[in-house]
Amino acid sequence: MKQLLPFMVGYETYALELAEVQEVVEDQTIYPFPGAPAAIAGAISFHGRIITVIDLAQLLNFPAGKIGRRIIVLVNQRGPVALGVDQVHKIINLATEPTKKRENYSEENCITAIINHAGKMINLLDLEQLQLQLEELCSETGGGVV
Repeated sequence: MKQLLPFMVGYETYALELAEVQEVVEDQTIYPFPGAPAAIAGAISFHGRIITVIDLAQLLNFPAGKIGRRIIVLVNQRGPVALGVDQVHKIINLATEPTKKRENYSEENCITAIINHAGKMINLLDLEQLQLQLEELCSETGGGVV
């Protein structure tokens, strides 16, 4: 059984495996990085560390919106990084395999699978592919990813 953390970005529902999530924090002030790509919302203070917050809507080419109250801090070998999303939902338990696996990441914006849960379609994100997309974006603008 897998546990997933679903969340909204634009009008779509996405999810991450719970093992990829370190913590969900609320009501954090996001401090902008001048000159950073639009997909970099800024940084937050997280347990005494400064970590980068990614505006997932911008990275996935959704119209610009407002990041919600909750920010998802990820487990990441390169150091903590966080995702700014519209809304975070309750953890779900998934007993079945995904409905459809994806193999062409470039067309599916880092989606590895589509899950049908309680009649709702949920896109499962691939953090490794998301990180590569972010690194490419930052290298184009001369910046780096924390």
